Formats: sequence, structure tokens, C-alpha cells
Amino acid sequence: MKGLLKILPPFAPDYSGICSVLFELDGLVVIQDAGGCTGNFTCYDEPRWFGSSSAVFSSELREMDAILGDDDKFINRVREAALKLNRKFIAIIGSPAPMVIGTDYKAVAGIIARKTELPTLYFDANGIETYEIGISMANLAIANNLLIPNLDGERSGVNILGATPLDFGNGRILKDLKDLLEVNGCRINSTWGMGSGLEEVSGSLSASLNIVVSWSGLAAARLMEQEHGIPYVVGLPAGESQSTAFISRVLGKKSVTPASGYANDKSILILGEQVQANSMREALHFDSDYSNIKVASFFAMDEDFMQDGDVRLESESDLRRLVRDNSFEVVFGDPLYRRFFNKIERLYYLSIPHVAVSSRLFWKHDFSLIDGNWIEKLKRSEYLNPGLLVEEPIYEDLKETGLHDLS
Repeated sequence: MKGLLKILPPFAPDYSGICSVLFELDGLVVIQDAGGCTGNFTCYDEPRWFGSSSAVFSSELREMDAILGDDDKFINRVREAALKLNRKFIAIIGSPAPMVIGTDYKAVAGIIARKTELPTLYFDANGIETYEIGISMANLAIANNLLIPNLDGERSGVNILGATPLDFGNGRILKDLKDLLEVNGCRINSTWGMGSGLEEVSGSLSASLNIVVSWSGLAAARLMEQEHGIPYVVGLPAGESQSTAFISRVLGKKSVTPASGYANDKSILILGEQVQANSMREALHFDSDYSNIKVASFFAMDEDFMQDGDVRLESESDLRRLVRDNSFEVVFGDPLYRRFFNKIERLYYLSIPHVAVSSRLFWKHDFSLIDGNWIEKLKRSEYLNPGLLVEEPIYEDLKETGLHDLS
């Protein structure tokens, strides 16, 4: 059955992606649910909840409310909360239950906007789509509703689009990216979803460039290019040569494609978010001469950035088939994907935790993409004894889950 998960846990849903983008923007975020979906986001999909907070609430939808359609009760509670907490905007987010009863979010949001005189966003999320769809929806809503016109016409600096903990954990990659940009004289105007408040994000139209760091930022970047003339680049700097080329593109300089030496045909699979995986592939091409690299993902992939052999996975069966039909020698991916490769006798597996997949299990293990150490680990692995190799701290955590022996 398509989408049936027998080994992997459920992936982070669309409403978690929306909440993640809005977490730092001083809005009142209300999930129309009975409480479980909100708890899922706050407890399992949001590392920032442990150490900080945000105005994210459940509507506590009950069976009789759903049957009788008592929208006035919900609307009045949202209005009272927004005024009491002095919020800058309101966001109403769907979940599976209101999807079933056909809630008219547009009408509800319109009434709330009139009663509160606050911008009110609505998201027809259903809890069935995965997180990246929700992040993309939220970024588009920001681009359409919360940006302040750039009246003086002067532009400088960059925005970073598509960054949330669901893809970037505790933010080590983003910190390294920002440090690299600032060292090269590039000012960062805003980071959507992780690191910037509403004032910075709303001023994004003053930037001269958008940097898209995940698939989830593509739609907003394309909209801002079409309607406001702000160009964008896609990718992350990973490894020395690729980082140099990336900075050249950001600064508008002529980018020289790094020259690779002999082609190493070791078969490599990168499992994860498309933009990050593509950046890793480029680094392996340029810094280590690996040429036989496939990217696969259970999440959305843009055809413009796919290469021959890349695979959009829709089920665990797709991943099993991919493993069966290829002789992978190196795999990069979340620790939970490792179980699909247990029967391979000789394999180097580098664990890259993905919060949208493994939630709280490994989100304390930040992966450093930009410094290139992961490439050096791969090079050293060629001289190690055969066997399934993983990063030891994560491997120990994986053993504690009791899942490491599953095939």
C-alpha cells in the first residue's frame, strides 16, 4: 500500500512545517484540532520548544463542536487570546479532523480578521501531507501577506529561505553558512523560519538576493523573483571547492566550476532533503572525485534539480527496491534509514539526523556540512575494515531504541 510505513515512524506532517516557520514571528498560531496534533508539534517536531516558547495553541476541537459546527466559540476564543497576548498576526491551521468535516478556513479567517483587525492567515493543512509542503505553504503566505514594500528601491544583503529545525536541527549548518557569508562581506537581512523575527522577515524586499537552502523555500523565492525582481540561488556550501563556487554565485562573480580529477565510481546514495543532498553531491564530485551518486527522498523534489537516477520515494517498498537494484557502497541518511541496509555486507553509512524523520531521537547530533569534515571521514573509511560503519555517538543512541537489529 502506497505510503504505508512498517519500519519508519510517521514523518513530520504539514501542520508542523507551518508552525515551524511561524514559531519566531510573534503571531498567534492556532491548530484546529483536539489537542493531539498540537502536542505532536510541540513535543516531537520542534527542538526550540525545549528552551523557548511560542504562542502555539490548540482549538481543542471536540466531537460536539465538529457535529454542531460551533464556529462562534472558536472565533471568540481566538479573538480573546490575540488581544490578551498582543500578537502581530493570527494563523489558523488545519488538521485531519476539520478536513473531514470540511471546515471553511477562508470564511473563519475573514471573520477573525474583521473582529481583531489583525492580518489572519489560514492554511488548509490536513496532516496527511508531509512537513515540507507545510513549510512551503507558510513561506508563500509570508511572501503574499506579511512583506513590507521596499519604497526607496535600494537593495542589499540576502535572505535565507527554507530554514527550519525540521531540516536543520539545532542550526549548526545555518550558523556555519551565516559565518561564511559574513566573512565574505555578505550581510544577512533575514532567515525565514529560524533566526529572524517578524520585523526582519517583513523587510525582506530590501534584499538583493534570496538564498534557498531547502525545497521548501523554492516557491516563495520564485514568487519574489516574479513579482519583486529579487533573484535567487539554490544550494548550500559543502566542502572547500563547492563553497568557493557557492560564494561566487552569491556575490555575483563569475563562478568557475571546480575541476575534478579521476572519476571514482564507488556507488553512493544520499537519502534526505533535496537541496542539502544535491549540495553534498556537488561537494563529493568536486572534492573527492566521486561520480556515481544518486539522491533519493521521501519528500518533495523539484524536477529542475534532479539528475538521472534520482528517485522520489513514495513508500518503504520504493526504498527496498532501490537498495535491491543497486550495489551501494556508501550511504548518507538519517540513522533510522540504516535498517534498510543491514543485509549489505560491506557498506559505509554516515548518519545525518533529519528531525522530520527521526524526531527527538537524534536532534542533539548536529551535522556539520559546510566544513567538509564528513568528506574526510568518507575518505578515511576506505582504509577501515569491512562492515557496516556509523558514527559512534549516534549508533549508541540507535542501539538504545532497540531498532538496530531490524532488517
